[in-house]
Amino acid sequence: MAQRSSHKDADDFSWMRDVSNPRFLLFLQEENARFAAAIAPARDIEQELFEEIASRSPRVIESVPYKYGEYEYRLLYPEGAEYPRFERAQSRMPESRETILDYADVAGSYASCDILVSVDRRSSLLAFAIDVTGERLYTIRFKDLATGAVLPQTISGASGNMVFSKDGRNLFYTELDSQTLRWRRVKRYRIGADPQSSETVYDEADEAFSCSVYLAKGDDFVFIRSSSGEEDEVRFITSDDVLGPARLIAPRRPKCEYEVQFDGVDFVIRTNYNAPNFRLMRAAIDVTEIEAWRPFWAPEPGCYLEEFEVLQGTIAVIERVDGAMCGRIIPSGIAIETPFASDRKPASIAFKANVELDAGAIRYEWSTYIDFPRICQIDLDSRETRVLKFERAAGNFDQNDYEVEEHRVDRPDGARVPLTILSRKGDRGQPGPTLVYGYGAYGFSIDPYLWLPRFSLIDRGFRIAIAHVRGGGELGRAWHEAGRRRAKTTSIADFIACAEYTREVRLASNIYAMGESAGGVLVGAALNARPDLFCAAVTIAPFVDLLNSLSDPTIPLTTTDYDEWGDPNDPSDRRCILSYAPYEKLQPQPYPHVLALARLHDTQVAVWEPAKWIARMRTMSTGSGVQFLKTEFDTGHLGRSGRYEQFRDTATAYAFLIGVERGLIG
Repeated sequence: MAQRSSHKDADDFSWMRDVSNPRFLLFLQEENARFAAAIAPARDIEQELFEEIASRSPRVIESVPYKYGEYEYRLLYPEGAEYPRFERAQSRMPESRETILDYADVAGSYASCDILVSVDRRSSLLAFAIDVTGERLYTIRFKDLATGAVLPQTISGASGNMVFSKDGRNLFYTELDSQTLRWRRVKRYRIGADPQSSETVYDEADEAFSCSVYLAKGDDFVFIRSSSGEEDEVRFITSDDVLGPARLIAPRRPKCEYEVQFDGVDFVIRTNYNAPNFRLMRAAIDVTEIEAWRPFWAPEPGCYLEEFEVLQGTIAVIERVDGAMCGRIIPSGIAIETPFASDRKPASIAFKANVELDAGAIRYEWSTYIDFPRICQIDLDSRETRVLKFERAAGNFDQNDYEVEEHRVDRPDGARVPLTILSRKGDRGQPGPTLVYGYGAYGFSIDPYLWLPRFSLIDRGFRIAIAHVRGGGELGRAWHEAGRRRAKTTSIADFIACAEYTREVRLASNIYAMGESAGGVLVGAALNARPDLFCAAVTIAPFVDLLNSLSDPTIPLTTTDYDEWGDPNDPSDRRCILSYAPYEKLQPQPYPHVLALARLHDTQVAVWEPAKWIARMRTMSTGSGVQFLKTEFDTGHLGRSGRYEQFRDTATAYAFLIGVERGLIG
């Protein structure tokens, strides 16, 4: 069940904080019945949407195999399957392929099941972590790949973050804080021993930090990274002293972020140390002070170093340049740099499964809003690019039926907010219902990526406008800084401006809003500020009761969220939060139709947040708009997990919007 808290707030709906209260559970059931009655006229639309979205997914989905040790691994979704099979084959012997874990067998009939896997380099043992509630509480189990037997030992209270030591005899994993679910400790488990004998390798005592563990390529080091979002500290354990202590690379210091990989000679470090847009530096293994790091490569002024990948003799980077993404290969020797995927069109680029240090190629994924993702590989000797995988949608989807328009919305302070408009070709110049979607937090970017469900809404007359507001990372680190903590109101103002823009340029007739998780702040605050602007809004697992959640350090994610939203114990931060917090700023005025989708086992945004918000909004609303709450009782923050079932909430949300637009709901 979702978290409980001893924190007391002082409003009429504070009783909802006790999620075990039968009165609260009855309230959720009554709200579900109320919404079911309201959506009934659009129920056929909802089912039609779900079936269409499912039908457009490729029948069979197969990942590109990646090599690790003597085997190649892949995930395969058989035709019609909700869950994949994890398979392996000996390198250059594809006929030896075998299934080493069938996710469907593990998931069973659970509505939510997340499975994470790790294999040792010898491919003799598989560790798999399972969460069947959506609460982010994983249990780790082991499978002997020689016999196929699942071992009796289980590790509970884990985050799912885990790696094997190079010799395969130990598993390093992250243990959660039992109350806050913060990734608190890195532990070392000796395979076959009593799980209670696991040793603590590192304990992150600072509540503002979480820690994680990952392997260097080649498995020569186990890295432990502690991060608060603004500061980092990395330690390492060598493969030849796997039972030894974790050694510090450089101590944390204010506002200094860094991440580390190993290229076979040095540590290669991406950092913002004296470089606000980040750069690459090198350090010998025995260096323990940042001042001794050696500058290696930096992006051009105005460019942001997003991501890097290390191979022997080569480093590849992904940069952002005015919102566009491009890649670059940087040799360690005298060869010249080689750009890739650099045509500056709106596209997303991400490195994919570059696992081995001695690989002769770099893999990446390329996608646009209307192009299916392609997995590409660049040969490091010839610099030739080859497409390894390029699937097409099934069903009645044709990417040529749609177009993408890139706009910039001018703001009074000189900023130009990117706004992406997706629509059917031929709709230009014809105003129509427009859904404005935003997130705007944690520096996360809404990058160009083909997400098929969008087009089922577009096919029914809607446009989708994606607002890349400040607080996100689309224009680099400065874009995030301009919309976080005491600047958060900037994100909200950007979102409202983007919505207004769609009408000013005659794209929108009726305007709708949608936000998920932290995007609930945008939508909730925009509804308080401009309820007249929107015909309806949908929020999914919305973060809307900021002050009460951030005031309670026992709630998961709270202390690690202070860097993003502010600390209510700081008077200036508290005043800022109160100036826009969706729940606190509710007031008597005519709110539009609103649907909040919640999950009972959500440990990232507690179910009582949307419940309180909808209940209080209903008492405040003076207009004809109706507010609804729908709760799933058997899932967590991410909802249902099956390949098709994950789209149930999307179909419900879109059916609600279409129903309002057609006058079927209200």
